[in-house]
Amino acid sequence: MFYRSSDILITSTHVVVMGPQPLRLPLEEIQAPYIVKHGRGAGFRVGHEIRARHGSADVRIFYTTNRAVFGTVRRALIRALEYRADPLPI
Repeated sequence: MFYRSSDILITSTHVVVMGPQPLRLPLEEIQAPYIVKHGRGAGFRVGHEIRARHGSADVRIFYTTNRAVFGTVRRALIRALEYRADPLPI
């Protein structure tokens, strides 16, 4: 397990988005993840979002206004995708 919270679960095989509509994405089906920033700051909380292609759809994997939490989830997803590409031999 790379990350777990009430919003998202990232494992070596899946990303599970808890809401608003629960979504279970196998890692091998997540393609071209990218980051979107919302807002401009200056008194407003800037939102950070991770999106990716899943099949023919563009899906939201994670969204938060907390920059530290966003960084932690981003790193966990990177580690999981790296593991998917080159898992350690057992």
